Amino acid sequence: MIKLKIKEINNSFYILEDTDNNLYEMTIYFYDINDKVEINNYLYIHQKLLSKINHNVVSFGIINSIYGRKIEDIDDEDLVILSINNKNIYLKRYYG
Repeated sequence: MIKLKIKEINNSFYILEDTDNNLYEMTIYFYDINDKVEINNYLYIHQKLLSKINHNVVSFGIINSIYGRKIEDIDDEDLVILSINNKNIYLKRYYG
């Protein structure tokens, strides 16, 4: 997984930066999480998924949701980890 720092948030438009200072831009909607996503939080995303969603719109929600595919493996490309204040929230990509 690639560690991405949230550099900017404008409504649902996010600019993310990896450890090599590469920037990624996308519109992200988060569902069913209680924590507020803020600048300097981190997202961990698989490279395969990142290449699909860069410059696109994507939705993420809680891992045990009825929406999205069932995640059965830590290497599933639809698994995303949101890190807020050293707390990891496991999410999955929603489709639609």
